[in-house]
Amino acid sequence: MKKIYLLLFSMFIGFGSFAQTVLFEDDMESYALGDYLAVENPDWYETWSNNPGSGEDAMVVDDFAYSPDQSALADETGGQTDLLLLCGNKTTGQFELSWYMYIETGFAGYYNIQHYEAPGTEWAFNFYFNADGTILMDVGGAGAATGTYPKDTWFEVKHEIDLDADYCWLYIDGTLFYEWPFSYTAFGTGGTCQLGAVDFFAGAQSGSGETAKFFFDDIYYAQTGGAGDPEITVTPMELNNWVVAGGTASDELTVQNTGESDLNWNLNIIYDIDAMETIPVTPSAVLSYSAKNPVSGATADPNPVAGGPGNPDATAVLHYDGDNYSAIGWTSAPVTVTVAARFPSPMTVPYAGMELVAVEMYLNDQNPSGTNEKKIMIYGMGTSYEPGPLLYEQTFTAPQTSWSTIDLTIPVMITGEDIWVGYEFTQEVTGIYIPGTDEGLNYNPNGDFLSTGVGWSHLGSNPSLMYNWNIRAHLEGDPIPQWLSATPVSGSLPPLGSIIIDVEYDATDLGIGIYNALIRFLSNDPVTPSLDVPVELVVAGVGIDEVGKTNVMIYPNPAQDYITIKANSAVTSVQITDFSGKVLYNGTGTTLDIRNLSSGIYFVRTVTDKGISNVKFVKK
Repeated sequence: MKKIYLLLFSMFIGFGSFAQTVLFEDDMESYALGDYLAVENPDWYETWSNNPGSGEDAMVVDDFAYSPDQSALADETGGQTDLLLLCGNKTTGQFELSWYMYIETGFAGYYNIQHYEAPGTEWAFNFYFNADGTILMDVGGAGAATGTYPKDTWFEVKHEIDLDADYCWLYIDGTLFYEWPFSYTAFGTGGTCQLGAVDFFAGAQSGSGETAKFFFDDIYYAQTGGAGDPEITVTPMELNNWVVAGGTASDELTVQNTGESDLNWNLNIIYDIDAMETIPVTPSAVLSYSAKNPVSGATADPNPVAGGPGNPDATAVLHYDGDNYSAIGWTSAPVTVTVAARFPSPMTVPYAGMELVAVEMYLNDQNPSGTNEKKIMIYGMGTSYEPGPLLYEQTFTAPQTSWSTIDLTIPVMITGEDIWVGYEFTQEVTGIYIPGTDEGLNYNPNGDFLSTGVGWSHLGSNPSLMYNWNIRAHLEGDPIPQWLSATPVSGSLPPLGSIIIDVEYDATDLGIGIYNALIRFLSNDPVTPSLDVPVELVVAGVGIDEVGKTNVMIYPNPAQDYITIKANSAVTSVQITDFSGKVLYNGTGTTLDIRNLSSGIYFVRTVTDKGISNVKFVKK
């Protein structure tokens, strides 16, 4: 108990000694009556399925107000209000986050805080204001805290969140209601210590039959202590180099943290492969919110019958799972679920140029009646906690209690970026267990993603369900030469810290031509979580003056807008002339704008400290 009081004392000292920085205030008075918050202020508000102005949005009203005349209404009119207050994915510092609420007699209210701005990814907690004036809070487990709140009057909800100490204090109407490690999730303890978003949701406890309707006003969000956000800067912002066929070359990138707290980063290499193909897809409809938390209600088959190992028939297989062992079902039905495995860039880049030709999975049960159609779902690179764009979908049927391999109608090219591979199904009744899992002996959090609507969660967020899905990606073909590499591939930088990344090009197995890739940096910079550095490598053959000792390359060639001049020694002078010898440019630039030139043939005279080169190029 003494340790808790010391922590509280030290944190209040810290809060008091820091000049507060108000990040956001909203008393709803700047809007017109009938306005929607996510429409009028999209920098701070977003709806759950990104549909501002719909029933998910909160309307500005004057029925009740804390100060002075207007507030925002969350109700079930036209659909349940499901409004996100975006808090910036903060990972460090201390914050005060508060607002006032008003709940009339006969109605209920609800909100949660999420660890990520991305909707549905990880609930920090659930908070139910029941119609009878009681409170139920899920944090670290179901029903962790209970209490009461006043009806028919305004009351304050205030959070003091210390991300550096991983702790949170929650006050209701000025009285401490509960305190806990902020990294806890609604039903577990292994979450992310990050402040993502508040979800004002017109919902009530499942099965209560209560109607949700509440008003909120005077939102206040401030940083009260600690350092500011990290900020990533990478220079240069693009790389261009050339090599003689069979040769090597190198460049450097500098990564710097220009922010106020530690920057954690990693890099990924993604090759531009022209043969990459996808098919048009139609995203699945937004689902109902009967299961607001995807993991809520998920349970393992109580009488599992192991299905043994799969039968991979491919050049390579990406997977995390072991032999089939059990399966998962939901206690509320019907429910539509997508289960998926994420294969990150370091895992896929050795296979860049190969094709994903089939998906293998174990299906344990089928619906006793109705549809048993399912869909293969393949997504591109997003973040570590949610996929990027849907690249491919394909409807299929397959038998139960069996491993099945579904051949893709159109193979998906592996480029080196993250790829998410899974399938969507509908469980129509309770008591069945459709998606198969392994025993979890080598549990990997990349192998257990699931979604019952907009957001994504881990099956393993429930400590008793730490299994990998039986999902395997079959690859065929030959990988492209790995011509680009960089070291180091990850790290942590203190404020104002920097590091040099060594970038290497290897044309040993490349033919003459131009090759492109991206170096993608992912970091905890909340403003720029993903930053791309385009890379272009020209393998010599066109535009090289092979007579003298001076090697100069002009690319692209032919060109339309710009040309770049690369030499094996310092450039001191550049001159462009036409066929008549007329000088059109004379200077020292090595990236030149040629948009004003007419189509035709031109000559570039380049002087370096090793000599003079004359190279011809074509303006398209």
